[in-house]
Amino acid sequence: MKFELASLGTWGSARLIAEFDPESNLVRVDAASYERVRERLGDAMAERFIAYAVAHEGFHAARPDCAEAAAHEFARAETGADRMLFEDALRA
Repeated sequence: MKFELASLGTWGSARLIAEFDPESNLVRVDAASYERVRERLGDAMAERFIAYAVAHEGFHAARPDCAEAAAHEFARAETGADRMLFEDALRA
C-alpha cells in the first residue's frame, strides 16, 4: 500500500492524522503530524509513524467492521510501536 503526505485538516472536532483512499489504494498521512513526530522523536520514529498509519488504515480498509482498538493492536503488532507514543508527541 502506498502513502503520501498531505494536509488533512479535521473531521468534525477531530484532527485527521491519516486516511485511506480506496480509489487509489493510498494512505494519506497528515504532513503537519508527521513533522511534529519527526521534530519530537526523530527521523526513525517518524518513519515508524508512517508505517503505523499505513498498517492502521490498511487494517480498516480490509476489515471495515472491526473496532478502532483492533486496528491499533494490528498496527502495534506490525510496527512494534504503541499509539500512545505518537499521540503523546502530537499533544506535546
